[in-house]
Amino acid sequence: MNTRNKTENILLEGEKVLYTFKPYIAPQIITTILMWLVFSSFIWVFILGVPNDEFFKPFMIMPYGMVAVVTLFFLILLIGQILGHRNRFYTVTNKRFIIQKGFLGIDYASVALADVDFMAVNVTVFDKMLRKGTGSITFGTKSAPVTPKQSGSFMFTCIPNVYENYKLFKKLSDESKETVKRS
Repeated sequence: MNTRNKTENILLEGEKVLYTFKPYIAPQIITTILMWLVFSSFIWVFILGVPNDEFFKPFMIMPYGMVAVVTLFFLILLIGQILGHRNRFYTVTNKRFIIQKGFLGIDYASVALADVDFMAVNVTVFDKMLRKGTGSITFGTKSAPVTPKQSGSFMFTCIPNVYENYKLFKKLSDESKETVKRS
C-alpha cells in the first residue's frame, strides 16, 4: 500500500476497503502541455505577423514577454498537478466511494454506495492515445445530480480499466441499494 494513501484513517465501523486506485497522471500532463502549445502558438503567429519595421521594434519585446508569462503559468500549473497527484487516491469500500486529494494536506470526499443514482463513463482522446484503458467515471446523486451541461463534482478521473470498473461500481451500488431496501 502506498504510504501517502491515508484513507484507512476515515473508515467507519465495519467498513472494509474493496479497491484502491491511483489515477494516471499522463492525461493531465498531456492536456496541460497541449494547452501551452496552443496559447504559445497564437502568440508566435502574432510575432511572425508583425512587419519588420522600425516602428514595431519597441513592441516586439511584448510578445516574447507574453510567451514567457504563459510558459511560467503553465509550469506552475504542471507543478501543481504533480504535487496534487501525489495525494490523490480513489477508494471503494463496502459502504462508499472515497476520494482522497490534496495539494499539501489531505482532504476527503465520499458518497454512499446506495446514494449513487447515476454513473457515466468518459474516455477522452488522450485516454485513447495512451491505450491503457483509462477514463473517468462520474457519480451522480439526488443531492448532486449530473446534467449533460455540467460535469459531476464527484468523479474518479484517469482510472485504469474504466469500463470494467464501471460495471463493478454499478453492481456494488445496485447491491447496496437492495440491501438498504430490505432493511
